Amino acid sequence: MRSVLVWLMVLSGSVFTPAKPPEMPPPACQPAELFITDNTDPLFEIRADVTIAQNGAAASGSTPLDGVYWSTKLQQITSERSLEFHLCSPDESTLHTVAEALRRQFNQEAVLTFDYLPQDVPGENAIAVTVPDIDLARFRAAFASDPAAHRRLQGGSVTTTDHTLLLIAGNSDLDIARRLVGAAGGRWSAANIAYGRREFVSITMPDS
Repeated sequence: MRSVLVWLMVLSGSVFTPAKPPEMPPPACQPAELFITDNTDPLFEIRADVTIAQNGAAASGSTPLDGVYWSTKLQQITSERSLEFHLCSPDESTLHTVAEALRRQFNQEAVLTFDYLPQDVPGENAIAVTVPDIDLARFRAAFASDPAAHRRLQGGSVTTTDHTLLLIAGNSDLDIARRLVGAAGGRWSAANIAYGRREFVSITMPDS
């Protein structure tokens, strides 16, 4: 009898199929970069990935860098191996939280973040400049001889794999970035520029 009823339902077009559950929208993803000094811990990147995830973002990979930085604490230039983490973060607040957590975890003087935004939207305050074929030693010499770059840019990095220079500069510091690229032997015409929001998440220095 059951098979007869099913057959009749098929003939009458009355066969019901289970409704699909509603699809949930994917989590918001704001592409961002995070720059942090590496250390000698062989598990550094794994530990950092865990901290990033625990604080609400996700890392899709990283790029090893040779960094040249101005240390406000030491009042001198430092050269350090660093990592650029490529992040997916839901919002600005989460990105800040991630950077502060990593700064504390690895005892960093500062962690730099850059989240990509369209040009001239509210909150857009910086540019990310990438220039190919830059020699690290020449960039270090150019940065060392430019006090304005110390104060305004606070550093730059060269990728260890293909020698691409990375600069994160404020919108008003475009001329400093251009000058630094030229002094390092780069061609500004070959530069790629992206727009976004920059933040230095740093230790609070006591008043002197």
